[in-house]
Amino acid sequence: MTDVQSDRLGQILNKAFLLLGVAMVGYHLASIYLFRMGSLEHQNIHLALVFSLTFLGFASKRNTLWPRLVQLLLLVVGLGLTAYVAINLEHLEEVVGFPEPLDVMIGVALIVVSIEGTRLAWGWTLPIVAMVFVAYFFFGHLLPGPLHHQEFSFDYVISYLSIGLSGVYGTFLGISANQIFLFVVFGSIMNILRINDFLYELGKVAGRRLEGGPGQTAVVSSSLIGMLTGATVANVAITGAFTIPYMKRAGYSPALAGAIEATASTGGQLMPPVMGAAAFLMAFFVGVPYADIMLAGLLPAILFYVAVIIGVQFVSVAEGIKAPKEKPDYGIILRGLPLFLIPVGVITALLLMRYGPSKAAFWGIATALILSPLRAGGRPSWSEVWKTISDGAVVGAQIGISLCVVGLISQTLITTGLGAKIAGLVEMLSAGSMVIGLILTMFVALILGCGVPPVAAYSLVAIVAVPTLIKLGVPPMAAHFFCFYYAIVSAVTPPVALGALAAAGISGANYFSTSIKAFKLSTAGFIIPFLIVFNPVLTLRSETWFDAATSLIAIVIAIISLTAALYGVVLSKLTITERLMAFTSAAALLGYCMMRQVLPVNLNTGLFIIGLSVFGWLVVNQWRKRQVVAEKVVMI
Repeated sequence: MTDVQSDRLGQILNKAFLLLGVAMVGYHLASIYLFRMGSLEHQNIHLALVFSLTFLGFASKRNTLWPRLVQLLLLVVGLGLTAYVAINLEHLEEVVGFPEPLDVMIGVALIVVSIEGTRLAWGWTLPIVAMVFVAYFFFGHLLPGPLHHQEFSFDYVISYLSIGLSGVYGTFLGISANQIFLFVVFGSIMNILRINDFLYELGKVAGRRLEGGPGQTAVVSSSLIGMLTGATVANVAITGAFTIPYMKRAGYSPALAGAIEATASTGGQLMPPVMGAAAFLMAFFVGVPYADIMLAGLLPAILFYVAVIIGVQFVSVAEGIKAPKEKPDYGIILRGLPLFLIPVGVITALLLMRYGPSKAAFWGIATALILSPLRAGGRPSWSEVWKTISDGAVVGAQIGISLCVVGLISQTLITTGLGAKIAGLVEMLSAGSMVIGLILTMFVALILGCGVPPVAAYSLVAIVAVPTLIKLGVPPMAAHFFCFYYAIVSAVTPPVALGALAAAGISGANYFSTSIKAFKLSTAGFIIPFLIVFNPVLTLRSETWFDAATSLIAIVIAIISLTAALYGVVLSKLTITERLMAFTSAAALLGYCMMRQVLPVNLNTGLFIIGLSVFGWLVVNQWRKRQVVAEKVVMI
């Protein structure tokens, strides 16, 4: 094939890719109100579109003929497999566990195509994990000791992993089709409104009041974008393109600029209303409406960003960064505010009114499109609208294909009993101690989060560890939030740290240095989960307003003290004694927050008073030192 013919084929594939993305979104929007179908039928159509968009997307990116043909062949195979399921759905439901030979062949192909699609979209980590679990399903009966399970026939395994309408199909694919997909599209469509300039100017408002203005701009804009996208790497790509160069011009090192953006973007998956795809799974696991998850997650997310803002403030002082105090363009803010608030408000209101996530996303998308002519620059062109819609469908399809593979792992854990065995192991190692059980769960979540999408990491930990945490006395929602937080902050946890990797690519910094700085900035993300478990205030379960007020005061001051101790500054550089006092204040206040239900009232109150007193002494001492320095400067 000549270069001209290759370019022409590429153009055809790109147009087909765009149209397919639009068609996928159109189908999911229409399925809400225009027509109804069974759950499995809807999942199957969703899977057909996921296969098509995944493989057609990669075919359009290839520059040579054979790689393109391989992707197109996989696309055709994927469509053929889902067509077989659609035609034989009733038959497949009747022969679960005992499929016929042709069914088995189709089932094997479904597994292979799902794993290959996930590899293309997410890399090798998740597919390798999935293949290990599938191999265990087949050969675990050969293992000695606790890992041994009963022998299953080849046909039985394939049935439960795919063609029996579980594994690839089932809970995870259903949540992707019914909830996650349209929320991802909503986040993408908000780009039509050109709210980036609005968020940028809004961030300057915070930057004018605090040290390191551009750093605070990145935190504020990334938190607001994160409310819509619920995806760390996408958030970094959207906001990092303008915040990272802005920070570098203000004097931030490339590594620090990337770290601030990565940390702020990671928090986007914690911030309602969209949060991340894992939050929708949490609603299913806990058995509550998504609105309850959204409300319970609000206060911890705000505290996370308070901690990041404080961290940026102190690191700016420590690095001696005197950033310019740029004046915000309030005209852009006033024009952009309704374009941002109205669609987000519509989604939030509908969720609080107990509408389903799909209907809330439908009306959020509709509202954004209706408001689009009011954006700066006027009505978007049709090509821009189609491109934005298609981009959202691509991200949704990538999440969908990964959830197929998560379904394989989940089904293995359930059918073989491995999930119960791992839960028993965690319980045994914890020796009945809730704290040890939480620490073990934290490490499991962080390890699984290395290179695995957060939704996959959270799902696996929720299946194997949450039952043990609940048995140890952790409330169900708190147990799930604990796992959820560590699955999310794994994006800035070395050695993988995907969020830091994306930010380092934009900033031009060393990846490992960026990830270490991001890890340090996100310290609160490692403390808040324990606070969620031990202090009911964070998930809005406090018994009295007094408890709520004292707990919040203690948490905020503890975060300030701990951050000051980590960076060695408040208003100026801390001495060794001041640094130890900051650690003491943080430890006392965190002890007050976490141990108030265990310790006697007098002792607990003593911790609160000690923490506040030491913090007050530290602030007063720092203020005096600053006044002395100012007086010397005046005398000179």
